Amino acid sequence: MAKPATKPPSPRRYPRFVLDVDWFVESDSCSTLGRGLELSVRGAKLPVAFASPFPRDVTLFVALPQRQEMFKARCRAQHHDGRGWTLVFSEVSPDDHQLLGHCLLCEFGCSALPDLEVRKPLELDLAEAEP
Repeated sequence: MAKPATKPPSPRRYPRFVLDVDWFVESDSCSTLGRGLELSVRGAKLPVAFASPFPRDVTLFVALPQRQEMFKARCRAQHHDGRGWTLVFSEVSPDDHQLLGHCLLCEFGCSALPDLEVRKPLELDLAEAEP
């Protein structure tokens, strides 16, 4: 009997979802805005191809669908040539995190939940542990 086809595991534990929403990023030296981004509960990917003078720390604001308040997160920014900016959330208020989680669940259902099967490999350096 043949095994049923299974979906290969996603490389991301917290999947990103494409939202057609307005966003704004600000820092001490510059700011930019746009529409449309990929968003997860841990970070975002902005489709901005240019290398701007963003410092490492920025603040992201997102107008989530059907929400009166804007989502706000302090982030670490990293530019990837040809792919845009990746923002990793470093500071998010509990209320904003709940707002984001609720929005992703309402928009994308159970697929917004983390994939518990994906884990970072555990690295042990046994050479240092031995006397």
